[in-house]
Amino acid sequence: MIMPFEGLTIIKKFPSRKNAVYLVERDGWRLVLKVYGNDRRKNEADVLRSALKAGIRVPEIIEEGESALLMEFIPGRLANDYLGTYRIEEIALGVADWLAGFHKAFRSGDSVLLKSDAILKNFIVSDSVYGIDFELSRIGRPEEDVGEALAYLLDTRPMFADDKLGLCQAFIERYERGSGIGLKGVDAFVARSLREAAGFRPAQRGLLMRKAAEIEESRPFTRCRR
Repeated sequence: MIMPFEGLTIIKKFPSRKNAVYLVERDGWRLVLKVYGNDRRKNEADVLRSALKAGIRVPEIIEEGESALLMEFIPGRLANDYLGTYRIEEIALGVADWLAGFHKAFRSGDSVLLKSDAILKNFIVSDSVYGIDFELSRIGRPEEDVGEALAYLLDTRPMFADDKLGLCQAFIERYERGSGIGLKGVDAFVARSLREAAGFRPAQRGLLMRKAAEIEESRPFTRCRR
């Protein structure tokens, strides 16, 4: 690979479906190099700069190229790594706090700047929770991000466990309290995200489609707030 920036040594490549993302080193400092296979570099850079200016915890841009970003490395673990551990409630509510702050900072009427791809793999737990991966960010309804986060909590092992329903309800309450936004019809967006996940997971497609229909019909996250 031809390096887009000078003085970098690759340490390892991170898993990524959309782009090439590397942990690199320069002058003894660890950084993250993201090389885009699409035209979304500017969108992500713009969101990162705006978020930093608003005091939202995201990586700082170190250097910017035509099709690459060199960013601050946030040491820690992915929020996803805490699934199935005793800390998952604490971590999930930390993600709710982050989303609430992000949406509150970029709210216009009933619309917000969405993080998009708001799954636990795109949050790092360090001294606090940091959001990463903003190339798909766009304006939309806050329920889209929240629904995506809740669907991810539900459809990861242990899938659709009873205690996860309670965690999702606590997530909504924490988000609404922090953002000042009252969510409307979030059940439909949870169902939509489950159906999208079904398209990538053929072995679990039947279960995901069935659960999506159940949530859409029973609206558990609306009923819990009446």
